[in-house]
Amino acid sequence: MSGSAAAAQAYTEVHLPSVEAYMNFSQNIPRARSSVLDPSQTYRPLEAHKVTIHDARPIRGQLDLDKAGFILVDHVSSVSHLRDARQLEGTYHDEIKEVIKKISGADYVLPYRTYCQVRLSQRAPGENGDDTTRPAGFVHADVTQRTFHDWATWVQEDEKIKVPPYKRVVMYNTWRAVSKPPQDFPLALTDGFSIKPGKCVIMDNVTSMEAEGHTVETRLGLYDPDDKWYYFSNMREEELLIFKGYDTKFNDEQTVWHSSFNNTELHPDATPRESLEARFFAFWV
Repeated sequence: MSGSAAAAQAYTEVHLPSVEAYMNFSQNIPRARSSVLDPSQTYRPLEAHKVTIHDARPIRGQLDLDKAGFILVDHVSSVSHLRDARQLEGTYHDEIKEVIKKISGADYVLPYRTYCQVRLSQRAPGENGDDTTRPAGFVHADVTQRTFHDWATWVQEDEKIKVPPYKRVVMYNTWRAVSKPPQDFPLALTDGFSIKPGKCVIMDNVTSMEAEGHTVETRLGLYDPDDKWYYFSNMREEELLIFKGYDTKFNDEQTVWHSSFNNTELHPDATPRESLEARFFAFWV
């Protein structure tokens, strides 16, 4: 058992509060496909399994990015309106970049400005979006090794910064609840080392009409009762969840699956979730 898996077991042994919820996992198929250009071409068969999701708030101070793969930090954004895309693309990225740099100790941190997503629960008044703007309703990881290395190259080109030869690079996802707690569809994550390497289905995502034939690879999680699931209850706007998308130090040995889950059985009057996601690449030279 890895050190982090042993730590995850220790966490559960201290009787953390937990909820049970159904989460959607991929069926065991050779390969999946998702197309925002032509949804009829999407092939992503899912199956629901009930899982126990432990509240990590009591062990917040014990979590480490290199062990569990996720942490929760306090951070008050200077952005006056976190739903304003123009501010998100500039000020917000720049200030969170400094948070990542301080926490990680990386030599370079570059924001992946191509992706900055505000998500609204389907229960939010006036919400009329789709799977790309609602909380993700299936277990996944945002990149494969191939896509990760593509993005690590592209982010340098986009930021017009050539990072010197580096020995390690990590993609960090950041997540913030903008709506008041408790939210109806919180984000759940796995302890990264509780996941068995290779237990996934690759999904090709068709994302751009301009780049015909170009796909982004992501990973869909297969159900495993040994996976350790966590969430942070009652997240506030002044808190920032940071978790790994991929890390060359561990490659596929560490995978932080994530997905939303329906929290309305526990909180029938929960606030419709509004959340903000951004990605960053950290390089060690």
